[in-house]
Amino acid sequence: MDTSNSQETLVSLRSVTRSVTLPDEKQLHILRGIDLEVLSGDHIAIVGRSGCGKSTLLNLLGLLDVPTSGELEFMGQPAQRLSSNARARLRGSTVGFVFQQFNLLPGRSALDNVITPLFYAKGKDFWRRRELAMDMLDRVGLSARANTMPNMLSGGEQQRVAIARALVRRPRLILADEPTGALDVETGQAVMALLDTVATETAAALVTITHDTNVAALARACYRLDSGVLSPLARAEAGAHS
Repeated sequence: MDTSNSQETLVSLRSVTRSVTLPDEKQLHILRGIDLEVLSGDHIAIVGRSGCGKSTLLNLLGLLDVPTSGELEFMGQPAQRLSSNARARLRGSTVGFVFQQFNLLPGRSALDNVITPLFYAKGKDFWRRRELAMDMLDRVGLSARANTMPNMLSGGEQQRVAIARALVRRPRLILADEPTGALDVETGQAVMALLDTVATETAAALVTITHDTNVAALARACYRLDSGVLSPLARAEAGAHS
């Protein structure tokens, strides 16, 4: 598809619900009738209180889960028709996750952590994996800490390593779950600027789940998730509802 003059739809959710069965066999309805379209180049922020379903929505967007009902298409493919292995392959080649808890491998250096996703790459990216990982560590200002173990890094440094790992394969879709939660304001702003820059360079979509009003204000589209219902917000409103 030629996207030089148009945006490609990466993820489309139509009337999506997600429910789980509790031990007493009652249904817990987490998401209710979600409609959302994520296009290449989008920068979307989703705000909402704890327990409103934000992480569940992120898991659906990243193919970690499938809807209970409704339609979810990922790059034109119906998610419910894909096997778990097919979803994993598509997720691994297309999605970069930035988690609040970092999820770094404790026995591996910062460089080794960033290299890890490139073991699944093909062709020149696989053979250049060390170079690509070092380049991305340099982008986040940590090339001098490449051989440092995670337990010797500050919280902010660990988050930047996690971001470098998420971006090293140049994903089409970047999903960031509270990416500035462990950072001071200045470092958080730098991290979001980096995420936005890399997304812009590659025409990737960036979807950020956040409580941070400053982070939400950077997005070009804001949504509020409340009791499983998603609704659009003007950017000026995001702070008042997060």
